[in-house]
Amino acid sequence: MTEGRIQGAFQAAELAAEAASDDERITVTFKGSADTRVMAQVNELLTHVHDRALEQARREVVVDFRDLEFMNSSCFKAFVTWIVRVQGLAEDAQYKIRFLSDRGKHWQRRSLGALTCFAVDLVEVDA
Repeated sequence: MTEGRIQGAFQAAELAAEAASDDERITVTFKGSADTRVMAQVNELLTHVHDRALEQARREVVVDFRDLEFMNSSCFKAFVTWIVRVQGLAEDAQYKIRFLSDRGKHWQRRSLGALTCFAVDLVEVDA
């Protein structure tokens, strides 16, 4: 099965997160605010997304932050860890990570800008 919802989706505290795949990409959507209360769930979801991207040989994962109001550094670190995992793969197994962001949320501009510098060949931000 190549399409459908990905294990690890959750709604907890003030955050809802879900992931689904289609024939071309995996899309992960975050809504609300992410803090230490949901750190474990964010890590688990990103692990499932990574595993599914490899299983399905996806070339891109889209992360939609447009409805994410805030994310603290503990949760944001989960994304850094995920990107490091992708960087550690053989080049032909790596996939792109594209963030959809809201220009009006300054924390997203700063934080996602830093990720693009950290992983120039893997991370892209669309505002």
